[in-house]
Amino acid sequence: MTKRRKNIFSGWLGKVLPYFLAGVAVIALVFCGSIDKRDQDTTLSLDSFAKTDYDVSVDQMSELYVVADLSDALGLASATDVASNYVVTTTIYDSGQTTTGKLEKPNLTNISVSRGVIEHVVEEGENVDTLASKYNVSADQIRWSNGLKTVDVAAGTVLYIPSTSGIVYTVKPGDTIDSIAEKYGSKSDEIIALNDLEVSGLTEGARIVIKDGSLPETERPEYVAPARRWSSRRSTHTNSSYTYLGNSSERQNIEVVGYFYNLGGPYGRGQCTQWAWYKRQDLPSNLGNANAWARNAARAGYVVNRTPSAGAVFQTSSGWYGHVGYVESVNSDGSIVVTEMNYGVNYRVIRSTIPASAVGRFNYIH
Repeated sequence: MTKRRKNIFSGWLGKVLPYFLAGVAVIALVFCGSIDKRDQDTTLSLDSFAKTDYDVSVDQMSELYVVADLSDALGLASATDVASNYVVTTTIYDSGQTTTGKLEKPNLTNISVSRGVIEHVVEEGENVDTLASKYNVSADQIRWSNGLKTVDVAAGTVLYIPSTSGIVYTVKPGDTIDSIAEKYGSKSDEIIALNDLEVSGLTEGARIVIKDGSLPETERPEYVAPARRWSSRRSTHTNSSYTYLGNSSERQNIEVVGYFYNLGGPYGRGQCTQWAWYKRQDLPSNLGNANAWARNAARAGYVVNRTPSAGAVFQTSSGWYGHVGYVESVNSDGSIVVTEMNYGVNYRVIRSTIPASAVGRFNYIH
């Protein structure tokens, strides 16, 4: 009886060997085929593109195609990266950047921070105003890009600054380039070009620059939503004079803005302190009664003086508990427009003008 010889290719070796040989062929093809016929190093990879410029021949383009096709057919782990290399290379080559076939280095996109975003670590003595001057953008654009209510920022903080006029935006689920451009007042093609989105597109969570973009008012960090009123009555009086809280301060052009039952926050309902904190929520929550606000705010590092400015809290220690309100604006004649709650009536907010002659009677917390 004749013994049958066992075929070694019928077992596991027969299954593995084709893949092994194909892998060797791919490596040999990349190593040998990419050697420059003119004795120049022209190895093709995205890493090399990021460092310098190279001349690319047509046969090298063909080699990349074969490598990408084999990698995909064999299901190699690197198939995606190889295919990406081929797509990027052919796209740039076909774009006709030069007449000699020289492949200029592409700007590769960082998936978390785009080329248009500058990462800046704040140094001692810097604030948003100084950085705006340094990078030639507006202070608001830096604030809005980083969710800052004021221009003050602690040393060591990492800020994201647009490299051109615009805002830094973090991509959210469902965003498209067109929807971002429409919402924030930019152009799709400018967003694409500035952030190198031609190949990769938008990546959720990535920071990009919206060129010439602006945040809608409701998305700005300093925005405070209007409180819900339980009653709203408006009336206007002219040149009325009130003597209240021990401080004779003439109020002109008084207008009742409304009645607010509860604006939230750490201070009592319907009190002057609740309105002042509602307008300036960056202030500490433990300033106490109104008569102690100037002293305690100064201890907390805030500037307190007798000079009014828009956005400041005005304060007096007169009366049992004192009084505070909010400076809406400063007029050219030195008078100020203010809003305040509980000036004579609980829960009521009024808007009025304090004449220049009475402005100096108050402290101002900036």
